[in-house]
Amino acid sequence: MSLIVAFVLAAGLNHVQFADARQTRQPTLKLDAAASNSRTGARITAAQEHSVAAGNPLLAPGGLIAFADVRLEHAVPAVESRLQDGKSRLQKMEASLQSVKAETDATVAYEQLLPPLEELYLAVGQPWEALNHLKSVRDSQPLREAVEKLQPKMVAFWQTVSQSASIYAALSRIHESSSFAKLPEARQRIVQKELLDRKLGGVGLSDEHAKAFNSVQRQLSDLSTSYSNNVLDARKSWNVTLREESRVHGIPPRALSVAAQLAQSSGLRNSTAASGPWTFTLDGTLLGPALTYAQDRGLREQLFRASATMAASGPSDNTKVVAKILELRQQEAELLGYSSYAAVSLASKMAHSEEVHRLLDDLQKAGKPAAEAEDVELADFAKQSDGITDLKSWDRGYYIEKLRQKKYGIDAEALRVYFAYPAVVDGLFSLCTRLFGVTVTPVAKDGERAKAAKWHSDVQLFDVTQDGKTIGHVLIDPYSRPAEKRAGAWVQPLATRHFEGKELQLPAAALITNFPQPQDSKPSLLSLGEVDTLFHEFGHALQHVLTLQNESAVSGLNGIEWDAVEIASQFMEYWPEFDDQTFTSFAKHYSTGEAMPADLRKQIAKARDFRAGSGMLGQIYLGKVDLRLHEKYEQGEDAMALEKGVAKDVLVVQPLAEARPLCSFSHIFAGGYAAGYYSYQWSKVLSADAFSAFEEGSGGLGDAAQVRSTGRRLAATLLGLGGGRAPGKVFEDFRGRGPKPEALLRYSGLLAGGKANTNASSSKL
Repeated sequence: MSLIVAFVLAAGLNHVQFADARQTRQPTLKLDAAASNSRTGARITAAQEHSVAAGNPLLAPGGLIAFADVRLEHAVPAVESRLQDGKSRLQKMEASLQSVKAETDATVAYEQLLPPLEELYLAVGQPWEALNHLKSVRDSQPLREAVEKLQPKMVAFWQTVSQSASIYAALSRIHESSSFAKLPEARQRIVQKELLDRKLGGVGLSDEHAKAFNSVQRQLSDLSTSYSNNVLDARKSWNVTLREESRVHGIPPRALSVAAQLAQSSGLRNSTAASGPWTFTLDGTLLGPALTYAQDRGLREQLFRASATMAASGPSDNTKVVAKILELRQQEAELLGYSSYAAVSLASKMAHSEEVHRLLDDLQKAGKPAAEAEDVELADFAKQSDGITDLKSWDRGYYIEKLRQKKYGIDAEALRVYFAYPAVVDGLFSLCTRLFGVTVTPVAKDGERAKAAKWHSDVQLFDVTQDGKTIGHVLIDPYSRPAEKRAGAWVQPLATRHFEGKELQLPAAALITNFPQPQDSKPSLLSLGEVDTLFHEFGHALQHVLTLQNESAVSGLNGIEWDAVEIASQFMEYWPEFDDQTFTSFAKHYSTGEAMPADLRKQIAKARDFRAGSGMLGQIYLGKVDLRLHEKYEQGEDAMALEKGVAKDVLVVQPLAEARPLCSFSHIFAGGYAAGYYSYQWSKVLSADAFSAFEEGSGGLGDAAQVRSTGRRLAATLLGLGGGRAPGKVFEDFRGRGPKPEALLRYSGLLAGGKANTNASSSKL
C-alpha cells in the first residue's frame, strides 16, 4: 500500500515519527487540557498557533521529531504549514508534467515524477503521522480535538493528490512505454502500485461519482476515528471496586497490587494489595488474571460480560458505527466498479479470493476435530473438579488453566518469574545477532538523543548496527497505560530509509506493547504469550530497519502486500517456542538468575500444543467474519447476526448471545485489516515454512554455522527486499520453492502420524 492509500483510507489511524533533539529534563508531553492555556483553559488562538511555527519540533528536518519537545500548540500550525507547502508542490509538479513528452524514456520520466512525489508524501505526512502516533500512546481530549480539526483537511488533500489526472497520465505513460521493462524491478513495482492505488483512490471517476466517492472517504475516515475513540473510552470508563477479600481469592498478587493502586488513584487511599479495596477494569493486565484465576464465579461473569459487550452501549456504543462503516465501504466498492469491498481489498493483496477461502476452509477442517475433543475434555474436567455441569464462557479460561496445570504441572502465572522483561529483551537481541549479524544496543537513558526521543518516560531508544555501522533505530514503549494508550501491541514506522539528496536517512520503528508495569523492586514479568508478542512485534521492526531498499515507497514495511506483512513477525515467534538456545538465553529467575529447571522446560514443550485446535478455530472464525462482512454485506443487514452465523459454522463453543465482538474488533474497523484479517493465517503458512528451513540439514537448529547462513539468507530476502519484489518471489528466493502448509500443521500439533488430518496439505499458495 502506498502512502496515498494509507493516508486516504486510514486517515486518523496510528502513525509515528522518530525524534532527535537536545533535552536535559525528564520529557513530558504537554498534550492535556492545561496545555490549551495553562491558566485560563482557553483554546489556542490562531496567532498563538502561527507564532510557534518557527522551531516547531513537528517540522524538524530529516523526518526526525523530538517528541519530548512537542506541545499541543505545535499541532495545527505544523500540519497546516505542510499542507500549504504540499499544495504548492503539487501545483508545480502538475505544471511540469505538461511539458513531459509522451515518448520520454521511462527512466527519465521516472526520475522526473516519482522522487518528487515521494518527497511530497514524506513532507506532508511527517507532522500528521506524528500526531496520530501520539494519539495512540498519549491520548487526551485536546489532542483528539486537534486531530479532528485537521483530519478533514488531510483527507481532502490526499484525495486531490490521488485523483490528479496529470500524475496518473504520467504514470500510465511510464508503464506503457517500451522501456518500462528496463527499469529495476523495485521501480516497476512502485509504478504499478501507484497506478493501482490511484485507481482505488478514484482517479478514473466522473465528476459526480468522484464527489460521492470523496464524501464516502471523508465519512469513513471520521467513523474510523470515532470507532477507535469509543473502544478506548469504553475500556477506561468501566470498572468495579471490590471490598471483600473472598471476591479476589485466587487472583495473583501482582494483579491485586495494580487493582489496589487503581483504587488509591480513585480516592481510596488506604487500599493495599493484601486487604483492598481493589478496582478492576477491562485493561488486559487486570482482566486476564481475573478471568484465569479468580475463584469467584460471579466476578468472572461480571468481568467477562463487560468485556464481551465493550463499546456496545452507552456513549461509546459502536453498533451504529459498524453498520455505517460497512454500508459506506460497499458504496465505495460500487463507485469504483467492484462488486464488494472485499474485492477492492484483495485487488492489492498477494492472495486471490478463492485461495483465501480454500486455505481457511482447509485449516478449519484440520482444527475442528481437535477443538471438539478439547471441548469435551474441558467439560469433563470441570465436572470432575468442581461439579460444574453447565460450563459457561466465563468459566473456560479458569478451567483451561487448571487443566493445563493438571496435565503438565505448569502454572502460567508462576512461570512469569522466569520471564523478566529486561532478560527477554536481551535474549531477543542475542538471537538477532546470531541470525542476522546485527547488534541492538540501548542508547544511554540520560543521553540527549534518548531523552529527546521519548513521548513517555517508559520509552527506550535502541541503535541497530551491522559491521560496526548504525543502520537504524528502534524505540520500545513496553508498559500498559490504559487511560491514554491504545490496547494491544503494534509497530509503526518512525522514519523510512531513503535518500534525501545524497544523504541516506536511516529507518526507525516504534514497538508498542501493553505489558504489566514493574512493581516495587520487581521488573515487568511476562507470560509466555507476552514473550511471543515481543518477538512477534520485533519481527515487524526488523523488517523495517533491516531493509536494503533505498526508495521510501518500497523501503522497510512500505509497499509490501498486506497479507505478507505478518510473515516476518510470525517467523520470530517460533524461536522462543522451538529453539532451546533462544529460550534458555532469557528463561532465568528474575531475582536469583537461576536458569529454569530442565524438567519445567520439557513440560512447557509438551504443553505447546495444548488446545491448538481451539486456538486455530478462533483465528479462522475472525478471518471468516471479516470476509463475510465485506464480501456480501447489504445495507440494513444485521452485522451482529452475521457474526453469530459465522460463529455457528466455525466454532465449537458459541459466544454469548449478547456478545458484540464487532464493537471492539479494531483490526478491521479502525485498522488496515478490513477484508484482510485472513492475512494472519496466510502469512503463518509462509512463516512456519520459513522457520522449518532452519531445522533442515543434519544439525538442524544445533548447527550454528547452518543457522547463521540461513539467517543471513533470510535477512537478504524476506527481511531485506521489502516491497521491492513480489512476496511470492521473495519467498522462493529464500526457500528455493513455493510455500507449503505442512510445517504450520506440524508446529500447531495438528498432524496425525506425520500427515495432515485433512487435505489441508494439498492447498497451494
